[in-house]
Amino acid sequence: MNKKGQALVEFVLVLPILIFIIFAFIDVSRLMIMKNHLETVLNEIDSETSEVKDKEYEITMSKKDTSDGIEINLKSCLEVMTPGFDKILGDPACVTTSKTITNEKE
Repeated sequence: MNKKGQALVEFVLVLPILIFIIFAFIDVSRLMIMKNHLETVLNEIDSETSEVKDKEYEITMSKKDTSDGIEINLKSCLEVMTPGFDKILGDPACVTTSKTITNEKE
């Protein structure tokens, strides 16, 4: 029996699955890093901020007046590189985060 041929066939069968798992891990990691970055940016802004400028990501900001105060939403998107992952996460994959700044009356 040819053991080298068997190992080659097994390698060829497993390689696409391994590559998919590696790319999926990279995409999920990028999304988690972006989420963490958005939360950091969100903690630094206040109700007076009208826009967000960032060197790493293109961030869109929206404000909405609520009964509790001002709700600020940040959203950023990135292209996924894992084939088929765009069907699961959307194309492009977007991350959003929000916070409410309460109206403090003195």
